[in-house]
Amino acid sequence: MLSEIAHFSKNLLSLTYMSKYLKILEKYLPIKSFGLDHALLLCSLVIIWSAIIYYLYALNAIGIILTLVLTGVSFWATKRFFINTDQDEAKLIPQAKTAILSHALIIIFLSSVFLAGKYLLAGVSDRALISPWQTVNPRFFWAYGLSAVSLCLTLARPPVSRRLKLFLVSIFYFLSFSVAAIIYKIGYGFDPFIHQAALEIISVQGYILPKTPYYLGEYGLITILHRVFGLGIHAINIFLVPALAAIFLPAAIFNFSNKRLGNTPAIFLSILFLLTLTFSPFIATTPQNLSYLFLVLAVLSAAASDNYKRVAVLSLASAAIHPLAGLPALALTAALTLNNYKDGIKPVVRKCIAALIWLFTAIAIPLALFLSSGSNLKNVGGFKVLLVSFLNIFGHPNSSGQESLVLNFIYLIAYNYHFLIIIIIVLSIYLSARKLKANSSLLAIRPILISLSSALLVAYFLSSQIIFNNIIYYEQSGFAERLQVAIIIFLLPLIIISLNDLIGQILKRKTITIIIWLAFGTSFLCAALYISYPRIDQYYNSRGYSTSANDLAAVSSIENEAREPYIVLANQQVSAGALATFGFNHYYQTKAGELYFYPIPTGSPLYAYYLDMVYKSPNKSRINEAMDLTGVNAGYLVINKYWYQSGRIINEAKLEADKWWTINNEVFVFKYER
Repeated sequence: MLSEIAHFSKNLLSLTYMSKYLKILEKYLPIKSFGLDHALLLCSLVIIWSAIIYYLYALNAIGIILTLVLTGVSFWATKRFFINTDQDEAKLIPQAKTAILSHALIIIFLSSVFLAGKYLLAGVSDRALISPWQTVNPRFFWAYGLSAVSLCLTLARPPVSRRLKLFLVSIFYFLSFSVAAIIYKIGYGFDPFIHQAALEIISVQGYILPKTPYYLGEYGLITILHRVFGLGIHAINIFLVPALAAIFLPAAIFNFSNKRLGNTPAIFLSILFLLTLTFSPFIATTPQNLSYLFLVLAVLSAAASDNYKRVAVLSLASAAIHPLAGLPALALTAALTLNNYKDGIKPVVRKCIAALIWLFTAIAIPLALFLSSGSNLKNVGGFKVLLVSFLNIFGHPNSSGQESLVLNFIYLIAYNYHFLIIIIIVLSIYLSARKLKANSSLLAIRPILISLSSALLVAYFLSSQIIFNNIIYYEQSGFAERLQVAIIIFLLPLIIISLNDLIGQILKRKTITIIIWLAFGTSFLCAALYISYPRIDQYYNSRGYSTSANDLAAVSSIENEAREPYIVLANQQVSAGALATFGFNHYYQTKAGELYFYPIPTGSPLYAYYLDMVYKSPNKSRINEAMDLTGVNAGYLVINKYWYQSGRIINEAKLEADKWWTINNEVFVFKYER
């Protein structure tokens, strides 16, 4: 691998010329306030206005023009308080030897990132994958680790300007966030297929029915990027969140740290090692993940200054995308606004308003989930469910087994991840109080963050009690668990303060101690990268397969073979393939409501029939019941070879099916007719 890095390094410009180009790059990089704040404001306003225009009208040509006009007007009106006018230094006047060493480290970093990217591109696959690591050369982790080490050394060296450091960190962030986006050729996960199908319809007719008050901000942003700049919906839907997170997160963390903690040598290293918390929310583009990003930006902005107007814009953007992050973001804005005007409000009134904000944060999301579940008290769990939700906070602490040293280290972290996060949060709350005694302005926001986090903890427990009849049992806790992420986000400034202090103490130690910590931190970064994505190894099997080219071929073959309306019983990844191929154009009116002709969602009666076919027996009477429900005379059963006991299911299905065929001996299709 070292020879490959040397080869790529030789293809770069010599150190002398690289020095000149780096100086030019440092001078014009739009990192920190000026360029990035403008871009963030524009992005936020497009999200807010496109959501409003879409909900009230549509995002056709007129709607897009109206959105852009309103964005331009509001940008002119809000940039005065949103844009940070502090100018970042971009000077680079080191001694010659220091400059050469710094630029050599940058070249090593860029070369190793390039090599890591090459390994990812070589692993691109349209097969049914459980994990992206199935196709990636293990040398990728050596390249990733080397890039982390060289970046650490670069960030610790003062001759490199802040702008260039942030630019390099953004590159590393993007590499970390985009593994799934690169590896999965057809798509990663299930939700992105649903959102892409909706976006395809919106791009054509300007809207999709029924209109809902959520997801609109992401739909609007992607639609406008597609229609105005001609970018492909599929590409935007894959890379939007990884790209925006890589661009805006490092600058937001730096802005907070620089303003509240001062210009310490540990700032940039703190930004880098914050990734050890893992970064699952930013590896795929979904409305929830995009709203998380704007919630993080709002929290960091609130912690950086008392500019509640800036926080309000970011919070509105989060709320326009998804309520599970947007409602807490709006509560943060309300609390920050109250704190800003506290001197003009009587103490009793101020306490009452603060209590109402806390109460809103605690019950708004559970109440919304309760209403969406059918407003039936029978859908509320009891003490047993509450106990399970409490234990889920701690995860499943365990020790690693007897595998390789690398896997033992990784799963020592993975098994105890929740417990480690709790320890980090408790220590951060304690240490931040000691650290910030002299920083009265930050002490003002600290109680707000802790208070709203406690309200979100209550919201988590309440939300975990709600049972959704249209969601399969193993997905019931999904909404509540998202609030755990929101709690961590609200406490992120305190975690950053503690991390910055820890790294600052390490940098004061002897060289050998720093080297040991560097090796440990780099190993932790690689482990965090590995466990942030689905995995299959001696310890863990993520089980969920990706949608494959064979799934798409099966979907197309059924459509070509069918001569009349039909239904298909298949797993979720094949159903995702149907969404990718046909969109939302095949529905049947039934006594159970409007049903898609593939089993979507998992609460669909068709999915229950599919589970009966694969876990009981694939007999004709069962699929006839599904055909009776939907009023069709043709039904298909799709069995993937990777499915549990697929051999038995396939052999039994052949006995009663009227016709069957296979796609590359990986996907088997069975047709049943009345």
